[in-house]
Amino acid sequence: MSTCKRSGRVFVHGWGCISHKGAGVLHRIEGQLDGLHYQYILQNVMVPSVRMLYSAGIIHLQQDHSSIHDSRVVQECLSRQADVELLGWPPRAPDMNSIENMWSEVKRTMQETWPVLPRNNDELWAFVSDAWDEVASSTRYIR
Repeated sequence: MSTCKRSGRVFVHGWGCISHKGAGVLHRIEGQLDGLHYQYILQNVMVPSVRMLYSAGIIHLQQDHSSIHDSRVVQECLSRQADVELLGWPPRAPDMNSIENMWSEVKRTMQETWPVLPRNNDELWAFVSDAWDEVASSTRYIR
């Protein structure tokens, strides 16, 4: 659930989630994403973000087979989260992963609305964030 959008020499990494009730919070990833950082995202970004959409109940988490997702630290974290159920997912099936479609829509929105190419990572992140918010608020994509 992360993306890298390149524009010349600038790039950013982000993590976001979606559900049938809407999009969650977009989180900027600084530096390299590893198992410990992903564990932090799950506990401090994903769960609170999902709880804004669903106040109670089991969180059904879909993730691909990234080595970070499959790492021991992440698997142990998820096994301790009683309110998170990990959905089984076939390997190498990005076309079935709805977040990939969300990222494609965010990128398309950015390309349509970029006033100028971003000069630095912060400008690019502002474009990514604005596009995420636009797509997230659109009934055209998320219902």
